[in-house]
Amino acid sequence: MPRSEAPHRRSPRTARLVTATVTALALVLTGTGVLGARAAAGAATTDPVSTADCRAGRVLDVVAHPDDDLLFQGTDLRSSIESGACVRTVVVTAADAGYPAWYWRERQTGLVAAYAAIAGVDPATTASTLTVAGRSLRLETLTADPRISLVFMDLPDGNLGGNGFWATGYTSLQQLYQGYVSSLATVADAPDPATYTLAELRSTISGLFDGYAPTTVRTLDHAGAYGDGDHSDHHTVAYLANEAQQRYTGSHTFTGYLGYTIEGRPTNLTSQQVAAKSSAFFTYAAHDSETCATWAACAPPRPESSWLQRQYTVGQADPAQPTNPSTPGSDRTDVTGSATVTASAENAADGQTAAKAVDGVVSGYPANPSAEWVAPNGRAGTWLQLSWASATTLTGIDLADRPNGDDQVTGGTLTFSDGSSVAVPALPNAGAVQQVTFAARTVTWARFTVTSVSSSTQNVGLAEIRAFAAASTTTPPPTPTTSDVTASATVTASAENPADGQTAAKAVDGVVSGYPANPAAEWVAPNGRAGTWIQLSWTSARKLVEVDLADRPNTTDQVTGGTLTFSDGSSVTVPALPNGGAVQQVVFPARSVTWVRFTVTSVSSGTQNAGLAEIRAIAATDSPTPTPT
Repeated sequence: MPRSEAPHRRSPRTARLVTATVTALALVLTGTGVLGARAAAGAATTDPVSTADCRAGRVLDVVAHPDDDLLFQGTDLRSSIESGACVRTVVVTAADAGYPAWYWRERQTGLVAAYAAIAGVDPATTASTLTVAGRSLRLETLTADPRISLVFMDLPDGNLGGNGFWATGYTSLQQLYQGYVSSLATVADAPDPATYTLAELRSTISGLFDGYAPTTVRTLDHAGAYGDGDHSDHHTVAYLANEAQQRYTGSHTFTGYLGYTIEGRPTNLTSQQVAAKSSAFFTYAAHDSETCATWAACAPPRPESSWLQRQYTVGQADPAQPTNPSTPGSDRTDVTGSATVTASAENAADGQTAAKAVDGVVSGYPANPSAEWVAPNGRAGTWLQLSWASATTLTGIDLADRPNGDDQVTGGTLTFSDGSSVAVPALPNAGAVQQVTFAARTVTWARFTVTSVSSSTQNVGLAEIRAFAAASTTTPPPTPTTSDVTASATVTASAENPADGQTAAKAVDGVVSGYPANPAAEWVAPNGRAGTWIQLSWTSARKLVEVDLADRPNTTDQVTGGTLTFSDGSSVTVPALPNGGAVQQVVFPARSVTWVRFTVTSVSSGTQNAGLAEIRAIAATDSPTPTPT
């Protein structure tokens, strides 16, 4: 987390499992120290992590500054280290804030000390050199625990707005990413001086992925935009990490974490989590003269005390926003009240029974423990069922996870009395509502079964579950007035194939076609699979009610699942798209937004290049006031 420009006063600082091919990666082992001092030359050897037990997984964290992970991912970072996983963090900038080497080197020492404190070992490191894509990168591995390592790239701090600092020529990662500068050099006195073009930086970061073979990848806010209140370095590093994880062929999970902007959101960590997170940060802060190292020193108006009590991932809804599962004015009827609820287990001793999942209160521990359903020691296999005395036609089910930061449902299945089923994605970890919509089915019961949970989960459960049927009317409802607003949107994508004319713009050209009939009529993301996205953005709000999607019409590449996320923080699950390119309509309650993003969450086993033949956004238009008669 860098500091502001002169006079150097601190500025307000504003998931796929894996097998990967390891690219050529050389490492020179050279010395041991609190930050190991490397000799001029050394014998080639293997990466120290090769001697570590990584059966619990390999976490690769790509951040901008040496406190980003502690402040914005601290709870998950600790969970990974304590679970026995191998953890490697890549710190892309020196976070120099325009200061000389004494400052940024001490920040790196502080980060190593914090990791050692979490692991409960001495902070001495073994220093070595990774050679990745022809670049020498400094690797520091905890000597007492080689599971844990850090890579320091030492590029210049870009300052909050991406305008850089005098000491580094007012250059920044943002300027490199946006093409305002052709190359970016490491800071003065960097142990491994280098200059990168954007292509070379992308290649180096991808090489770090291939060489380490992560099963879990984490970064900062890859969905936000420059100028949204977060640091420019946070976004650029996250954009690069997102691109690299899309190119990386090993199975892995991918998560981005919000940065400065979490300050205004509700606290969502438990007191125990806050104590653990702040302990690690304060260990680091003792080495950073520009931050605060105690709760008293971090008190408002400084933002650190707010950041330490929160952790939000990209796409996670803001609980401060209304989260009532029943959307006023929506075209559905809540039928939960007429159902009988049963569960595989419940915690009657603390009042956390199955009935609390249908009490209409979206809350739970720590704010309101008796408002949630909890299955003691529940993990995968835990279930909760709603049953009706007579057949009910369902069109959707809303689910809200327990709001504490430890217990999280990361996957589930809805099964119905007619034998059908619907996959449920990971539920937001702070208890925000996840809407699951599906084609209408007439059933007498619906069961939600947990299929996977987070590594920290002890007692799975739900804050709330609500079942919905299509709204009944005594007279035919008027046909809503809608219009296609795609043409007024700007379209962007995670990747495209301009060489063959298969750009993002072809997804909004009004032609539902593609390879083999008309290859130039579709959008294609080369090597795109889960994580690939396309976004429509408007300069002013649009009241969206529907998004239509058509997959690439060839039978090899198929999107089997996705998510629509919106600028208001809401999201809608997208089912498998028809494999021949037919249009899939995704209808949802109206929401006024400035952008919508479709992200691929799963693809068929044969998919090589995900994409779309077409995407269209449909908005509601205001009906004219009836003329009095």
